[in-house]
Amino acid sequence: MKLGDRRGFTLTELIVVTVLGALVVAASMQILITNQRTYTAQNAQIQGQQATRAALDILSAEIREISPEGGDLIAMGKTSMSLRVMRKLGVACGVTYGGTPVVRVAKIGDWFADKDSVFVFADNDDDTSNDDAWISGRVTAVDTTVTCGSNKAADLSFSGQSATFAADSVRVGAAVRSYLHYTYALKQMGSDYYLTRQLRGQEAVAMVGPLKALNGLELVYLNGEGNKTATAKDVRQIAVKIRTNSGVVNSVGATVSDSISAWVWTRN
Repeated sequence: MKLGDRRGFTLTELIVVTVLGALVVAASMQILITNQRTYTAQNAQIQGQQATRAALDILSAEIREISPEGGDLIAMGKTSMSLRVMRKLGVACGVTYGGTPVVRVAKIGDWFADKDSVFVFADNDDDTSNDDAWISGRVTAVDTTVTCGSNKAADLSFSGQSATFAADSVRVGAAVRSYLHYTYALKQMGSDYYLTRQLRGQEAVAMVGPLKALNGLELVYLNGEGNKTATAKDVRQIAVKIRTNSGVVNSVGATVSDSISAWVWTRN
């Protein structure tokens, strides 16, 4: 065959191939975009589920340990609550009364520290339970060089609180517990809303989020019969609802979110 008899592609053929190629590329891009959107929505859904469960775990753990009847529920709100939460535990193995009361506490967990707010169980008359009470005090000094028998212990001093520790009120074996004042709340931080925790006198810290702006955290306080109550001492369970807000839109145009509800009983 002569060199001059060779034929190339016509312009029409080139245009057809180009159009077909563009259609294939466009279809492939559409598939990639759809897959990316699906992945993003699924990832947002998973993160939302993890956030709701993490928030519920935090609140449930605190609620189960409080005694509203004993004064642990300090403030009640629809999107916030203030609690007196226990953190450390010890057992008294000796008590010194007088100018500066000293309670010797056997070490069980973390050491008590200077300025810890604590409750010490006072049995008073051990023949009756009518005078049993929790003494509220503030530690002013700690000596960790002492022992209870062969066990490590700490002497907790309560300077200036002699009137609080009436003679022969605290028995060996009495429980000693430290506590903190926390406020859990739905609060805006930056452009998003979070479940926050605030130690009294300090700044709030974001715990879980982002949550929905208006109803990301919803708390309902119930008495022993399951009815709503506004009296802290009557609270026996708290209904908790958490709603997340991802800002991601799914394939049908709805914002991806998740929610979880639980009814948590208090300690008393």
